[in-house]
Amino acid sequence: MASIATLRDLTEALTESAREEGKLDKVTSDLEDFFHLLGGAADLKNILWSSTFEFGERKGIIDDLSSKRGYDKLTVNFLVLALELDKLKSLIQSEETVLRKLRKASGRIRAEIITASEPSEAEIGRIKGALEKVAGGSIDITTKVDPSIVGGIVAKVEDRVFDGSIKTQLERIRGVLTRS
Repeated sequence: MASIATLRDLTEALTESAREEGKLDKVTSDLEDFFHLLGGAADLKNILWSSTFEFGERKGIIDDLSSKRGYDKLTVNFLVLALELDKLKSLIQSEETVLRKLRKASGRIRAEIITASEPSEAEIGRIKGALEKVAGGSIDITTKVDPSIVGGIVAKVEDRVFDGSIKTQLERIRGVLTRS
């Protein structure tokens, strides 16, 4: 089927429909889950974006998966339309862009904080508050422990990185000393 619809058009239509129906959070969660599943199942991803398999077979996989995972009808329709218009491969390759657009529309921002040791709930709360001020919206935080940063914190907010790690500060000082 030939179409002039772009993935951006499809994503904008999904975002607007989900906003109108009050389902932005659900649709975003559904797509996060869909992408997460595909990330761990290369065979499934290859089947869905391969033209070797019939449209009906690939649609059946999306329908079964959506039913088992409890996806909203808007999400299912979006995935099937992307498949029908031969945009599913582009959708999968544009995962971060699509999710960022949906999160932004729902006022959710994703952030990852990396610390040298496990942070306390109070520390996470302070960091979250500071990041929400900088980002201008509600933030969903995930944490990661990486002892190699020695101390301090690295915060990744969408596509921005705030690096306040001791490791980076030591590398900067080393760079200044070796230039002198």
